[in-house]
Amino acid sequence: MELNICYGGEKIQIGAGGGCAIDSVKLPDGRYSLLVDGRVYDLIVELEGESCLVMGRQGRAVLSVRDPRILGAETTREESQSGLQRLTAEMPGKVIRVLVQEGEAVVYEQGLIVIEAMKMQNEIRATKAGRIQSIGVSAGKTVSTGDFLLSIE
Repeated sequence: MELNICYGGEKIQIGAGGGCAIDSVKLPDGRYSLLVDGRVYDLIVELEGESCLVMGRQGRAVLSVRDPRILGAETTREESQSGLQRLTAEMPGKVIRVLVQEGEAVVYEQGLIVIEAMKMQNEIRATKAGRIQSIGVSAGKTVSTGDFLLSIE
């Protein structure tokens, strides 16, 4: 079952099917008091690694809170990339080095181009394994945001 939690001030709305409204208060001793559909629950919450242990009179439960931004990072971009991928400059800068040639086979996360932006060198990496289809820049060229760098098939 997936729970969607929306925070609104001190109220937490949990939606799984019909959903229910929860009022919560953190007590001075570190415990939490929850009001769920008119019933009060006093809970002790302890973090254990990536899990959260919640204990109350009704028993205990181990919860794992997953941030969708982190979940997205756990899935490699390579898994979601298929077909021709065009890489563009994310910010203006100067191309310092082109590390690959057209037709060269590359692996996921392999360095492709080094761009200097704001006095820092940033390595542009392959978003998937494949073959370099075309390269639109060369060393020394200045690029603007959105300029075509290269494509991977």
